[in-house]
Amino acid sequence: MTETKKDFSIGDYIIDFENIYKITSQEDRQDCSGKTLSYFFYQPIESNGQNSTTYSTPIDNIYKSGLRHLISPSIAKKILDEAKEKSNPEDVLDYKSIKETLYLNDPGKSLIILKQLFIEKEKAPEAFSRTNKEILESILKHLTNEIAFVTKKPLDKVRVKIISLIQKSIK
Repeated sequence: MTETKKDFSIGDYIIDFENIYKITSQEDRQDCSGKTLSYFFYQPIESNGQNSTTYSTPIDNIYKSGLRHLISPSIAKKILDEAKEKSNPEDVLDYKSIKETLYLNDPGKSLIILKQLFIEKEKAPEAFSRTNKEILESILKHLTNEIAFVTKKPLDKVRVKIISLIQKSIK
């Protein structure tokens, strides 16, 4: 689902399973064993104050750390198209693998979980747990942020569109 661009550069936008970041610099630094490694430094694009946290990861481990480039606008469109596709209400939600799947940071796989959660919520709203609500909101926020960022559309409109498409697909 996600197109991968192999090279990362200063100024690129990247994403993990929670936030969107911008790579701000690259430096060579020693790790705790004294080995010199090249690191990327990156900051979240949404900072709550003037002093934004800066994160770093060795360039050689960037994929292992769960970071990837943002999806392209064409992939965002494909994800929205997939949100329209009918879902099978008989599919079972595999709770043991949800977190593991989310850490993979694949928007297509996250969408599948999101749709399954919407189905579960529709089947028995009173039995839909707080944990499931939190997971649903987390996935919805993550997909909304990434799609809105790459398509340059307002967050609230993208969120409403995703919800609407999913709700139509599960009826």
